Parts: sequence; C-alpha cells; structure tokens
Amino acid sequence: MYRDPELDQLEAASLTANPTLGEAFARILQARAEVLGVKAMFYPTLDFTPWLKSVSNAAQGQWPVPPFPRQLDPWAAVGDTNYEFALWQQIPKLRVAKEQAKAVQAAYEEIRLSLTSEVAQNYYLLRQIDLEISILDQIIGQFDKDLRLTQERTKLGLGQQLDVVRARSQLEQVRGERDGLRWSRTKAENSLAALTGKSASGFSLPFRPLSGEPPAIIQGVPSELLERRPDIARAERLMAEANAQIGVARAAFYPSLYLSGFGGFQSLFFNTLMTLHNAYWAAGPLIDVPIFEGGMLIASLNAAKAGYWVTVQEYRKVVLDAFREVEDYLSGIRILSDQQQRFAAAVVASERQVDMTLDRFRRGLGNYFEIVQANKELLTSRRDDAKTLGERFVLTALLVKGLGGGWEDSSFRPLPPKAMPLGQNSSGQGAAVSTAALDRGALVPEKK
Repeated sequence: MYRDPELDQLEAASLTANPTLGEAFARILQARAEVLGVKAMFYPTLDFTPWLKSVSNAAQGQWPVPPFPRQLDPWAAVGDTNYEFALWQQIPKLRVAKEQAKAVQAAYEEIRLSLTSEVAQNYYLLRQIDLEISILDQIIGQFDKDLRLTQERTKLGLGQQLDVVRARSQLEQVRGERDGLRWSRTKAENSLAALTGKSASGFSLPFRPLSGEPPAIIQGVPSELLERRPDIARAERLMAEANAQIGVARAAFYPSLYLSGFGGFQSLFFNTLMTLHNAYWAAGPLIDVPIFEGGMLIASLNAAKAGYWVTVQEYRKVVLDAFREVEDYLSGIRILSDQQQRFAAAVVASERQVDMTLDRFRRGLGNYFEIVQANKELLTSRRDDAKTLGERFVLTALLVKGLGGGWEDSSFRPLPPKAMPLGQNSSGQGAAVSTAALDRGALVPEKK
C-alpha cells in the first residue's frame, strides 16, 4: 500500500525472523497435533506384550507350592485391545480441540498483524525524525550565517555584543535539539532491529526524510470488521470452544460403553509357543454408568455454562473496541489532514516573517531579538508540520491494523504436512517457506 521497497523488506524480515511470531507459529503446530490426538480417541487401541517369566525353587525344591498348579507357562505373547464406544463424549471433545486450534491460529494472525503494524509505525516514526533532523540542519545553516552576519556588524559598530550572544545561544540550542533527535532516531532504529529479529549493533537504515502523502484507505462497510479482524475471530472461536465445553460437561451424565479383549499364546517351552493349542482369548463389554457423583457433574455443567457467558461478554467487548478504534483512527486522519494544512500555511507565514525581520535588522530598524523570535516561530511551525505528516503515516498504519490488514477468516485452511517452525530449516530458508506455507493454509472454519 505504501509502495516503499525499504518498508517491504523490513516487513518481510519481521515475518521470517521475529521470535514472537515464531513462537506463535509453533503453538499452531502444537494445537493441531492435539486435535489429531483427540481424533485418535475414535479408534481402538491395540497392544502387544511379549514376556518371559522365570520361576524360583520352593522350600522343598518344588514349584509352585500347593494349592497352585504344578505347571506354570513362563513363555507368553499377549495382545489386548480396547475401544470406548461413547461418541456423545468424544465428538464434543473433538469440537473443543478444533475450536482451540482455530483460536490459536487467530492469535497467530493477530500477532502477525500487530507485528507488521509496529514495523510500519516505527519505520515512519524514524522517517519523521529524519525529516525533523533535515529541517534542523537547514535552520542550523541559516543560524550559522546569522551569527557570522551579527559578528561582522558588531565589528563594524553597527550591532551590539548582546546580539552576538543571542545568535550563538540560538544556534547552540538548535544543535542540542538535533542531538536529541539523533538519540530518538537510534531508539527507533533499534526497535526495528528487534522487530525484524536482528542485532541492534549490526542494524542501520540510511538517512531519508519523510515525504509524500500517506495512502488513502478504503474502509468499506463497518460490519465487515467482524470478518476482517483476527482478534474478533479469536474471541469468536473462544466463545465456540466454551460452548463446546458445555457439551463435554453434559456428556459426562451419560454412560460409557467399553469393548475390550485380549488374547495370545502361552507355553512352557518357547519352541511350542506359537501353536494353535497354546492360544487363548477373551472379550467382552463394560458399561460405566454414573450414579452418584456428589453434585460434581452438575457443578461442572454450571461452570461450563458460566464460562460460556464470560466468553460472550468478552466477544462483545472486543467487537465494541474494534469499532471504537476504527472510528478514532478515521477521525484522527481527517483532523490531522486539516491540521497539516494549517501548519503548512503557518510555515509560509513564518518564513515571510523571518525575511521581513532580517530586512529590518539589516537596515538598522530592528534588533536581533526580533530575529530570534521569528526564527523560533518558523522552527516550531516547520517541526509541527513534519510531526503531523509523520503522525498521519503512523495513524494510517494503525487504521490498516484496525481494519484487519487484509486478513480474512478464510485463512483457516489446512497446514501443509511438512511445514516447520520458524528458523528450523537447516538451509536457512525454513522461516520464509514456513510462513508462506502458513499464509496458504490453516484450519477450515465452520460457518458462523
């Protein structure tokens, strides 16, 4: 949108090397693995346990002692299987896991949007500081000329030493302000280094004053915010998860049916272990019916319902805050645009005032104090104009974030099977590849 190649490079670097985003990406993989773990509950389990049991000699050298049988099979190969036939419990648990994964995905998108917005804000703050430094450099050059002019007039008897002192004080004060801006620029540069995952000591951006106008943003229909902001999507998924937790609590009231079985081979001698006459098996159902739980099940259900209403109120709060933010940014952009027009007019008037004051001073009709005051007003007007331009760029970046940054709920698509966490590819390209893969896919959402 800004058509700034340097900003594009910083944005790309932040999406591939920022550790906070990498952590969020890893949480997505973790959440999806947990979904697969819950899906595994729909399938039976099968175990195979081969074992060898040694026997000890009894007091009279006979084993085992009565009343146990005189022969014991020390060799055995045993397998068992279990299956819980309780779809009314497993389906709500799966829904909870899926909604949790979608909430984690939305949290990643929220961090990603915040990260790119912070990069843009710090970048244009730095460019605004560059513009202010360039203004101070121009003013310092003019003040240096004024100081030399005042010194020459004083030598010729046309001025006072007080005018020289005032000119020098004015010059040094502006130089001090420039040093302060350089410190602010360093901090903004260090912030960009941290956001892009680089060391501050080895990161620098060339000096380039801010210019031009921020891009115009198409706001669209306000209700589209409900589909374009990842924080709203996250609040919605958390609400759906809490709703699914009610289903889990209700399912605990119903009985569970377990089908289990085991079988295998056992023999006294290893060479006859796997023969048919040494085989055995057993199978049967098991029903678990909750009868008395001391009110625990009812308490869990009530807690789940209360938890759901908590997420409903949180969702409403997120939506209201979203509309408030966008309205604030829209109003701010409009007001700052009008404000900058007034500051631009003030700059023109201040420049005219400085020219007239210098002309009066050269003709001996005024003193240098008038020049000092006129220069201060000019410097203030130009810096106010520069700050307002920078604020407009920053506020535009905030509006992009407030509108969702182009994110849509359709980004919940399946993750490619070989995606890796950020920074894990030994070739050095894993971060970019993983992020690009994530942009192409995540979990598929249910219809709202």
